[in-house]
Amino acid sequence: MEDPAMNDDSESDASRRTRRSVPGPHGGQPVVTAGAPALAADAALVLCHGRGATAQGVVNLLEPVYRHGVTVIAPQAERSRWFPTPASAPRSDNEPWLTSSVECVDAALEAAREIDVPAHRTVIGGFSQGACVAAEFVRRRPARYGGLCCLSGTLPGSKADDLSIDTDSDGNAALEGTPVLVGYGEDDPYVDSDRVAETVRTFEEAGATVDERAYAGVGHEVTDDEFDAIGALLERILEDAA
Repeated sequence: MEDPAMNDDSESDASRRTRRSVPGPHGGQPVVTAGAPALAADAALVLCHGRGATAQGVVNLLEPVYRHGVTVIAPQAERSRWFPTPASAPRSDNEPWLTSSVECVDAALEAAREIDVPAHRTVIGGFSQGACVAAEFVRRRPARYGGLCCLSGTLPGSKADDLSIDTDSDGNAALEGTPVLVGYGEDDPYVDSDRVAETVRTFEEAGATVDERAYAGVGHEVTDDEFDAIGALLERILEDAA
């Protein structure tokens, strides 16, 4: 496995790209990179940290899923929060932060594309508030991704917000079979089961292959089972790229 410490050259390039291209409150924030260097990358993992946490923290948290050939890109939120009010609030209450967070993820995918890792070999994931950001990015920018890993989070927005994902210009399901992992603890006070159901429905209707995993007796945390599932997803992507 590659050293999960930061790759200085890639980190500098990604940070400069974020400062240049991300509008709104998260513009100019650093990006942490880890894993495979650019010339050895066959897949990418874009990670969004939780509220009050850091990019380096989520890089460390997800270290169990790292594999040879996977580069890791983790943007940092301004003041360590992606948006200021609860994820269940109307989306308009969390603007312009929510849109700026989506742009951070987009910049990270662009960084992956610039080292020849396309979207269908890129997994987008996050924990807690970062999971909400990852999910919102895929909702707004639907395509065939390597995967979405929504850990202890859901699509942001109130019950009155439209969460639907449009079909493409040819009327095809927008996510084209993208694997989506939705994992959460049944005792998690921050994850509402109704919102989980709505998130799962939204992605399934858009053509994703959703793997919903609820963990009895688990609170707001990531389980070994989730680490194993993400690792297996990355291994499949690497096998297809070989």
